[in-house]
Amino acid sequence: MTLTQEERIEKIKQAVNASKLFGKSKIVEDFVADVRSEEVFGEHGLLDVQREDIEDEVSLIDYKPTAESIDEEDLGFGISDEMKGLYL
Repeated sequence: MTLTQEERIEKIKQAVNASKLFGKSKIVEDFVADVRSEEVFGEHGLLDVQREDIEDEVSLIDYKPTAESIDEEDLGFGISDEMKGLYL
């Protein structure tokens, strides 16, 4: 069954009008609010920055992790002789 453009528009109009009969539930409103909050935080970050947040960020400026200076390929495996026998 192929509908004309006018028939499709009328069906869409009917669907929109029918959907207006259903009221928004508290769950849907909460979900929409959560999604919008995530979008704002994702775009702008935290809006109400606390002093502790700034201090945490400042403390990481001179952070020098030692794990990156270790070349794991140079280290031994540290497995038991029995396990070495299985793999060697």
